[in-house]
Amino acid sequence: MNDMTEAAPAGELFSRVYLERGAPLQDSARFRNRLYAYLQTNCNNELARIAAHIKQEGGLIIRYGYYAYEFTEFFTEERIEHVLDAITLIWKYFDLTYTGNRRVAGGWYAFVSRALREENMSYRLDDRCGVHYFVDEEFERNRVSALSCLSAARYAGIKTAFEAAHGYLDAQPADTKASVRSAFEALEILARLMDPASKNLNKWMVENKLKPLALAGAAEATEQVTVSKLFDGLAQAVDGLQNYRHGQPTEEPVAPSMTMAVYALSTIAAALRWLVAVDAKQQT
Repeated sequence: MNDMTEAAPAGELFSRVYLERGAPLQDSARFRNRLYAYLQTNCNNELARIAAHIKQEGGLIIRYGYYAYEFTEFFTEERIEHVLDAITLIWKYFDLTYTGNRRVAGGWYAFVSRALREENMSYRLDDRCGVHYFVDEEFERNRVSALSCLSAARYAGIKTAFEAAHGYLDAQPADTKASVRSAFEALEILARLMDPASKNLNKWMVENKLKPLALAGAAEATEQVTVSKLFDGLAQAVDGLQNYRHGQPTEEPVAPSMTMAVYALSTIAAALRWLVAVDAKQQT
């Protein structure tokens, strides 16, 4: 028995153990098939009412066939954004219908969340079964870690702007320009809290105001050199992001790609965590 076989969990599907998963998917036939299978197995007597709720609250049509509503057709052929909307609408139906029994809505939530993970989908659920983009685990850790650092009342405005940045990224379609602008605003608010005399966050401010504050907390010479170079890099990043903060001289708006927006938000999340720690030392 080789090391890979020994490490594989017992009873796991072959394709999940041995096949390269690759980047998270925005669509998957297997994921679609599983959604209807769950409803057919657990809610077969309620499909008519679920179809009516989806139509009433989301304007989505589940076609009625010879004997029943064609959920199979809807889940396999409808546009993915409508399928994702249906996931939330179905949860809301369960939540409204079974007010005193959270296990029904919770069962649907738990299943969809597991199916998203197992089928390597690029989405995540919020606590009310709303579907959002899930870039990857590292991006999600950065988001959560940064938000946890912003829980103090002093950072309320920063937290609002940072959450808005991710909200714009979650929109369908994603508004990457607004996302980057909001993330930049979060960093600028923090920078100005740390140095109220500065009016705007720019390369000069990072190099001449923020970097000295960070260097003051460096433990020894090697760390000081490293901190200095890292803040020089942050200064360059801030300078580059000015291109999206301000309007460009073009007829059509220029928005960053999703890849660039994700990198920008990840960079800003890391900078927020670091600067909050620096700021906290200033406040003591």
